[in-house]
Amino acid sequence: CFEIMDKGLKRNILGLGDPARFMSNEDGLKDDGITDKQIQEKIPQQLRYACVYWGNHLEVANIEDEALMKGLEEFVDEHMLYWFEVLSLIGNLDSAHFSILVVVKLLKSKSSDLHPLLSDALRFIGKFYELIKRSALHTYYSALPFTPSDSLLYRRYIKDAVDNACSIEGGPEKWDALLYNVQTHSFISTLPFGATSIAFSPDCTRLAVGTDDGDMRLLYIRGINASGPPSKRNTTAVAALALSRDCSRLACGFEDGTVELWGTSPTTRRLGPRALRSKMEAIFFRIFRQSRHTSSVEALGFAPDGGLFASGSWDGTIKLWNGGDGVLRGTLKVPS
Repeated sequence: CFEIMDKGLKRNILGLGDPARFMSNEDGLKDDGITDKQIQEKIPQQLRYACVYWGNHLEVANIEDEALMKGLEEFVDEHMLYWFEVLSLIGNLDSAHFSILVVVKLLKSKSSDLHPLLSDALRFIGKFYELIKRSALHTYYSALPFTPSDSLLYRRYIKDAVDNACSIEGGPEKWDALLYNVQTHSFISTLPFGATSIAFSPDCTRLAVGTDDGDMRLLYIRGINASGPPSKRNTTAVAALALSRDCSRLACGFEDGTVELWGTSPTTRRLGPRALRSKMEAIFFRIFRQSRHTSSVEALGFAPDGGLFASGSWDGTIKLWNGGDGVLRGTLKVPS
C-alpha cells in the first residue's frame, strides 16, 4: 500500500484549476469539466484501495519489519496531506482518523520520531474535517495556513502552501485545548436524536450514546457510523451507559429503573475494491432486561474482566450483575 501511495499521491492529483472555484468538490469538478473517467485515470482503483485500507493491513502486520516501517515514515513525512486530498475526492475521509489511530497504537511502545507528527495529524483532521471533506484543495489553501505554526505538521508541509495567493499572519502558534467541536466538526453532528448519556470504550474507538426517547446508538469513531439495536425498547430516557473493555457488552440504565444488557459484535469489514464505501456496523442482541431498581439508574460500570457490572440508582441501591448472562449477583444498600 505504501509503495502504491508513494508512486501515486501528489498535490492536486486531478490537476484542477482555480482553487476559488473549489469551495466544494462536486461543484468544482463540474465547473472544470472533470469526468468520472478522468477521475478513475488519475485515482485508479489500486490507489483508492491503498488509501482507504492501508490502516487495516498495518493493524495485523509485523511492525518490526524495517522496510515496512521505512515506508510508513516516508508516507507520514511526505504524503499525508496528499492522502487527505484523495480521501476527500473519493468520499472516504472518515477512514483517515482510524488509520492514524492504528499507527499511534502500534507505535505506543516504540520510540519514534513520528509521534508528534501523528499527534498533529489527529488534531488537523479533527479541526478541519468538514472543510477538507467539502473541498479537497482547501487542505492546502485554508486548513494548512491556519494550522498552528509551532506544530511539526505545519513546519513539515507548509511548502505545499507556497503558491497560495494570500499568506496568513498572526495565526495560532499552538493547538488550542479544544479537541473536537461537536456542532461544527463532528462526524455525528447530524444524528437525529438528543443525547442524555454517553460512554467511551476503553480503547477510545467507540462511543455509546443514550437518547431522551429511550433509544441507544453505538458510534464507531474510526469512521464514525451510528449503529443501534433494531427496535425501540423503552419509553423513558437512557440515563446511564457502560461498555465492557472488549466492547462485546453494552449495559444501559433507564430513568424508570430498568437495566438492560446487550451483546454487540461488529460485522466483518470487507477488504476489497467493492467495499471502498463500506461502514462498520454492529450486530446487537439483547441478553436480558430487568426492572429491579425502583428509581432512575444513574451509574453503570463493568469490572476490568467484564465478568461483573454494577448499576447504581437513586433508590439507594447498587446491584451487581453477571456480565455474561445478566443474572443478579447481589444488592448493596447505600446508607442514607
